[in-house]
Amino acid sequence: MNQHYRKYSLDYFLECQHRIGFESVELWCGSPHFWIDPQGYDDCSAIRKKAAARGISIVSVTVPSFLWQYQCAAESGLRAEQSFRYFSNGIHAASELQCKIMTVNSGWGIQTEPKQEAWKRAKDFLARLCDVAQHEGVILALEALRNDESNIVNDITSTKRMFDEIGHPSLKVMVDTIAMGAAGESLNDWFDVFGRDLAHSHFLDGDPHVHNIWGDGNYPLEDMLQTMNDRGYEGLLVQEVADERYFDDPALADERNMAVLERFIED
Repeated sequence: MNQHYRKYSLDYFLECQHRIGFESVELWCGSPHFWIDPQGYDDCSAIRKKAAARGISIVSVTVPSFLWQYQCAAESGLRAEQSFRYFSNGIHAASELQCKIMTVNSGWGIQTEPKQEAWKRAKDFLARLCDVAQHEGVILALEALRNDESNIVNDITSTKRMFDEIGHPSLKVMVDTIAMGAAGESLNDWFDVFGRDLAHSHFLDGDPHVHNIWGDGNYPLEDMLQTMNDRGYEGLLVQEVADERYFDDPALADERNMAVLERFIED
């Protein structure tokens, strides 16, 4: 993913990925790389061509929520409707980029309101987004957030409840290994509950709360990859490098990350 390149251009990010050896990316649709708001978004065909010219496929999309006022449990009225248009545009952009997956989360509620009110807003919002995704041929991959990020979906239990209550064919589940570790859970726990419905992953080295490159945290990479293989996982292992200490020299972080990962890559 490109979010740790936010101090650099999209062209610089793509050049670095090509040089380092990454052949597919998840596009973080944040400025300055990609403009998106409730009214519209950047020219996807131009971005797809830029990536293809470097031998890179854009395979999934993340539309930012934490840096914007848009989120999936926004209070009803204008905020909710603008948020819906924003994330709907993310789905349209994913389709134009020829991506099959867009990541989503539950958003978060106001701490002083009954949790069930925020839960219902998030559920209804995501169900509406699923209808848009189905029309566009895009799968929404629902991730849990850490409990300091969301008071709605932040562990396996709440993810399962939201997934079951929505019950839409365009909704699948993703595991973020940082939120997973922060909740005291494991990959096996997630596969036990979701099986083949676990379709996507943000796969980082945790300690457990920080989005580290591999080698900077304390997760057992070889064991985790073996779990993925044993469980027949066929999705992506997205490198969501998100800690600020990597922002000044993101290419070096990616080089170090690839040096660890390539020991486990087979042609």
